[in-house]
Amino acid sequence: PSPTPTAGPCSTAFAQNFDGVVAPALPAGWVATNAQGPAPLWVTSTTTPDTAPNDAFVDDPAVVSDKYLDTPPIAISSGPALLTFRNNYNLESTFDGGVLEVSSPNIAGGAFTDITAPAVGGSFVSGGYNATISTAFMSPIAGRMAWSGISAGGYITTVANLGSNVTGQTIKLRFRMASDNSVAVTGWRV
Repeated sequence: PSPTPTAGPCSTAFAQNFDGVVAPALPAGWVATNAQGPAPLWVTSTTTPDTAPNDAFVDDPAVVSDKYLDTPPIAISSGPALLTFRNNYNLESTFDGGVLEVSSPNIAGGAFTDITAPAVGGSFVSGGYNATISTAFMSPIAGRMAWSGISAGGYITTVANLGSNVTGQTIKLRFRMASDNSVAVTGWRV
């Protein structure tokens, strides 16, 4: 008989639960920026975290905005690389949305690129994008697939295969929330 294949050892390259800081501070190495639109930036929050005391949170304003939360550098020594996180979103359905992007030196010259883009080769195992963002009202991610609307049941678990192109690279991940020019709702929690 042939031996049954088994999964190799699994290691965690990076973990963050946002609980080691006092809200609204971000953990060391995390960077929040607004490429477009008003404050606030991404912050830690004590309001409805998945696990107490904190989560990362960004609002969803009634103006055009493009808000980034970037991880510290993460070394991906072997593949396949999987990302698991919990998120809860209440974003204007199909007009405002959140996406996950990756920056890797060997992909698009290091520019942040959607994990589902062919150059990255990533895909969602579960909890992936659920809507296409409208091209009608100036959203910075217009026409892209994203998380939008209300996450069913509050927090959902997202598992993403980051693709073989990030293996052997030091990457950064970006949680990006973009809004159009009308209707404010709660926002996005990770």
